[in-house]
Amino acid sequence: MKKLAIVFLTVLMAWPLAASASPVTFTVSEDFSYDDNIYLTDGNETDSFISSTQVGAQYQSNIPGSGLELTANGQVGYNAYTEDSGTNNFWNALGDVSLKNEWMNIGDRFLYTSDPANSSLTDRAERIQNVGYVSFKTSSEKKFGIGFTADDVFDRYMKSEWSYLNRNRVNLGAQLYYNVSPKTNFFVEYTYSDISYEDNKENESAGNSVGLGVNGQIAPKVTGTAKITYDMRDYDESIAGVDNYNDLVGYYVALEWQPTSRNTVRLSGQRKMEETLYGNNRYFADTLVSLYVSQKVYDKWTASLTLSWEDMDYANANNDGTKRNDGLYTIRPQVDYQFKDWLSAGVWYQFRNRDSNVNGADYDSNKAGVFVKALF
Repeated sequence: MKKLAIVFLTVLMAWPLAASASPVTFTVSEDFSYDDNIYLTDGNETDSFISSTQVGAQYQSNIPGSGLELTANGQVGYNAYTEDSGTNNFWNALGDVSLKNEWMNIGDRFLYTSDPANSSLTDRAERIQNVGYVSFKTSSEKKFGIGFTADDVFDRYMKSEWSYLNRNRVNLGAQLYYNVSPKTNFFVEYTYSDISYEDNKENESAGNSVGLGVNGQIAPKVTGTAKITYDMRDYDESIAGVDNYNDLVGYYVALEWQPTSRNTVRLSGQRKMEETLYGNNRYFADTLVSLYVSQKVYDKWTASLTLSWEDMDYANANNDGTKRNDGLYTIRPQVDYQFKDWLSAGVWYQFRNRDSNVNGADYDSNKAGVFVKALF
């Protein structure tokens, strides 16, 4: 927590130095939706109407004579359910403040939320997450460059029954770049990570990861990052029948293609080790691929479609000899209408399906809603 406080205070100290004439932008949005399976169960589904009201603000300014840009974002919202409102209603809040220029970025992100339940026996899990981060990279004008990254991720659950999930993760990384041009580079990276739990000492571990990739202007009208990774993780304490060492070949992709000013295609995906406390497993191999396509129709209408697939493959078998595997599929079409530069509205639908080899873990979920958003 001390490291997070230092990062947060460093950024806040720069606030008075920013030009006071820069405007603050405010947003207000309302989303009214219907969900036919709010507890994500297989059979005996519970439905609800949901109202989500969000209010946000953004401050952005250049600090005179420094080349630094200060950005601060904040949002708070209330989510109201017609079904068991005492359990399901929740507040959410997020904040992000950063100080950056071409070579450096330092900041802090804060999240307060109450996640949706994933079984009929589990109430929402109220929690906070705080991420303090800093990165540095030498100029892209030279052929070779170096970079350093560090972040501290802190998760804490508010109810005592979830305290076994409280943890802190520290990541320290270094990169070596080969700059093909000022807009494109190849890189190799190394990251060390340490995970410590408040109540789960047997899940504490240290990890090493190496990566090789390309970043920037990858092709005409295509920008983003693509890399392959090799992750290795050692756990501090032994558990009978569970390996102390695990490794995984993974990847990270975040690409955007804009063939014209009226359409956008985004491809994202990641394969990594994700921590878990399910059965005899300390982690599962998480593979995610998502595709987003949007098309502007006439001047005010925009149609978009999001498709995603996630595979969660657990390493160790349950007592019945079954190794859990879940496949999660999501389809979300949406249509937006831009009334004014400051006012928009839209309708959306989302279908979600989990296909699992564990009895009772399957579910289908249908959600649909309308929203309006104002910017001023």
